[in-house]
Amino acid sequence: MTAESAVIRFAYEAGHLKHLPRAGWQLAGVAQPESVAEHSFRVGILAYVIAALEGGNPDRAATLGLFHDLPETRVGDVASVGKAYVRTTDAREVIVDQTAGLPTPLAEHIQALISEHEGAKQPDSTLEARCSRDADKLECLLQAREYAAAGNTQVGPWVTTMVEAVATETGKRLAAAAVELPPSVWWQQFADAFGKPRA
Repeated sequence: MTAESAVIRFAYEAGHLKHLPRAGWQLAGVAQPESVAEHSFRVGILAYVIAALEGGNPDRAATLGLFHDLPETRVGDVASVGKAYVRTTDAREVIVDQTAGLPTPLAEHIQALISEHEGAKQPDSTLEARCSRDADKLECLLQAREYAAAGNTQVGPWVTTMVEAVATETGKRLAAAAVELPPSVWWQQFADAFGKPRA
């Protein structure tokens, strides 16, 4: 297999995340939950923001967030309630298989991203890994708030546990703001001012 063929194979596999639903939301009765890819997109954005505000490398944190769930193409997304019963291969092992055939420097770089993100709870973890992990939790919190605003009454546990899970000071402040502000906050001010002359 040529390097180009391996990259395209890898890209097709990454695209599978667009079709893989986030399993936990199904427990809350969400009929058509977000995909893993949709989740990872906002994790990358939030990781960038958190790292920038924490004084870390936002580009590195965003990349960690973007790639962090890639191994789920092979092992699926296991809801927290199932993790006590289902054993999946460690993400660091999965990514080795996923990157097989890629040019060695590229494969090693992607493997290092997964390893760094997975080590976020270790005492020697990088700030960027901690920011990426916080972004993962904060994105879940935002999604729970959005599902609640759409009428789902069963997402309360996700809000509570995600607020408790963030570790950085920036993550904690953002989680508090996410609980306080409704999902419509980004467009409501515009809607309220629509048609009124600007000051």
